[in-house]
Amino acid sequence: MRNGTLDYARLLAAFGIVFFHAGSPGGSLGYAALPFFLILIIVMAAPAARQIAPPDFARHRAWRLLSPWLIWSGIYGGLKLAEVAVTDATLGTEFAPHMLVTGTAMHLWFLPFAFVASLILPALSRPRGAWGHALSLGLALAALVALERAQTNGLAVPFAQWVYGAPAICLGLLIALSPARLAIPLTGGVLVTAQAMGWTTGVPQLTVAAVAVLICLGRPSVGTPASHWAGSMAMGVYLGHPLVLSLLDRLGGIPRGSLEAGILGCIGALALASLLAWVATLGRPTSTDTIGSELRHGDWRRHTGNE
Repeated sequence: MRNGTLDYARLLAAFGIVFFHAGSPGGSLGYAALPFFLILIIVMAAPAARQIAPPDFARHRAWRLLSPWLIWSGIYGGLKLAEVAVTDATLGTEFAPHMLVTGTAMHLWFLPFAFVASLILPALSRPRGAWGHALSLGLALAALVALERAQTNGLAVPFAQWVYGAPAICLGLLIALSPARLAIPLTGGVLVTAQAMGWTTGVPQLTVAAVAVLICLGRPSVGTPASHWAGSMAMGVYLGHPLVLSLLDRLGGIPRGSLEAGILGCIGALALASLLAWVATLGRPTSTDTIGSELRHGDWRRHTGNE
């Protein structure tokens, strides 16, 4: 049974990214969606990391994360070539070397990043007892170090994005691999320490993201067709929303930074995701969850290895 709370949270998080990229009011808070998705990808992949062989796990993760990355990189790359053909843009202005690892649109970077990060799971998912407790403390320390590095982040693409995402990966591993009695207090300790140190870069967003994930996992609701649909739309909204925002820019009359741009961006991205999902189902069974395996209702500890 699906976790309806988590499904609705996924779609809300995707809308938050749209608001951020549209520059709309509340966009800074909406960017909490990025660490939310990164934490969630790790947490949801943890059960498979324990149950299947590492090569099979890597292939599964590649299918889930790299397949949409390649497809959408092809889409955005084609659009960039069209831009070169019909405008004064050049290949040098539309393409950059970092796109080999980020994709042809900047928001795609998190998919290969999450794929590489998830490959750590098989090696870390076995410790128990004292070793498991040591791993939990180590992950909490790693999250703090990653947060500290993010405060002085002046790196170029894609290193800046990787540094920004590293704390979320560490907290995702902490939540997924630690006993529940350690995961929540250690996560809270990391966030409280970061606040006490006066760190500001990414800390508010990470705090919102971690709290949201823990609430969704700790307070699941029975999934419904509506919640299932909402969860299945989240990735499509995230991947396709720059197309919608670009179209709004070209149509004019709706300036970036306005509330209207965010709302219309969400509506347009949801419509695009719905259309693409419908096309994808033609002639074959539906496979809608590209963020990770389903979380069953009421069994967070069994699915995350918490004991």
